[in-house]
Amino acid sequence: MVNGYKTSATAGRILAAMFRPNEPVTMLEQSTNNADSTEIENISAATDLLWRTLLELQRLEVNNARLHLAMSNAGYAIRQRLDMLSGITESLKLAQPPVRARALGQRAKALIRQLAGDLEEISLEAEHDFESIT
Repeated sequence: MVNGYKTSATAGRILAAMFRPNEPVTMLEQSTNNADSTEIENISAATDLLWRTLLELQRLEVNNARLHLAMSNAGYAIRQRLDMLSGITESLKLAQPPVRARALGQRAKALIRQLAGDLEEISLEAEHDFESIT
């Protein structure tokens, strides 16, 4: 953000051409793309971690009745949102217009926060049961 206004690679290209017509404008464009690709990598890594957490909880639910109940109640909705998050992540990896990429990124981050909270809650239930057994 510059002076309270959002900037984009297109606006940067126009401004660079206006103020320095002989200099290449790829530097701003490259820094914007690097930030975008880093965010996409972070979203992808978070998605992978959430899938692994879900799979671990599914493995543990076999020996834990309370976890099994929690997973049977919330598991379908969690899997559905994880599938949606995976689809958004794949869409982000494709070339998207900046406005669409921003909207997809925001939606992905919101899903990550929701899923992390839900999976943490279920994990804490499983941990509580495990501690009461030992």
